[in-house]
Amino acid sequence: MRAAAIQKRERHGKRGSAHQLRQRLRHARQRLQCRLAPERRDRADRQFGRHGTYTVEAKLEGTEPGAGIIFWPGDNKWPGQELDLAEIAQDGSGRIYGTVHWNANGNDSYSYELYDGIYTGGFHDFTMIWEAGKITYQVDGQTKAVFTDHVPADFDHGGMNNTIGFLNNNGDTSITVRDVTYTPLGETAQRPAAPAASAPIVAAAPEQTNASSGVDASFIVSDTSIAATGGEAAVTAATTVTAGGWDWPADEAGAIDWNAVAAQVHANYEATGYWFI
Repeated sequence: MRAAAIQKRERHGKRGSAHQLRQRLRHARQRLQCRLAPERRDRADRQFGRHGTYTVEAKLEGTEPGAGIIFWPGDNKWPGQELDLAEIAQDGSGRIYGTVHWNANGNDSYSYELYDGIYTGGFHDFTMIWEAGKITYQVDGQTKAVFTDHVPADFDHGGMNNTIGFLNNNGDTSITVRDVTYTPLGETAQRPAAPAASAPIVAAAPEQTNASSGVDASFIVSDTSIAATGGEAAVTAATTVTAGGWDWPADEAGAIDWNAVAAQVHANYEATGYWFI
């Protein structure tokens, strides 16, 4: 049964267990911002996460809150204009829902809507259409929620851009992401070929193919790691660490150097206008 509700509650009433994860998100973004010169920082904030259509092919698994597709506030402050394209309901049903958050005088407030007939355990195309005064959430091409109250404006319209993220903070849930696309409003979606990156860390395109889809490389994102399945790629770096069948740049402690990975993603975006690794 489809449920629509607009509620104002304290954060702990919905997803209080995500607090530590959000702190890590803030710290990761701060580290990434420190790697960018001020003029590049400003350009990146203006270009990414603005009005447009975002489609994520993903599978959420589990029957508890934990996994999610979120668009985090561009100023890295919370409460704020957090946009959640997909999360798992806390009633144990495995239903998936979408949310729009806003800052209500220092408190987190939000509107949410359950996606009728959409459950965890299978791949779906989750789409957010963000335009002036309106956010539409779709699943597999079908509109599941429309929000017109407390819709934030992007940078180009006097507001702020958001940053996309894939999170999981529960050992009993998971999220697998196959593909992410972004199309500015008024343009037609196209999937470009990923060119070779010019930065020191270069990820080659997966070579494993099948007859139907050509390339099937999926990324499994968890609370502390990212694993890749369905394909193989080589990462060229002075020191690497293997995780999930892939070689990743390593830090001095021998762990995955997420700052280096983030720098590569940004270098690819600067060169092509698309986010990939």
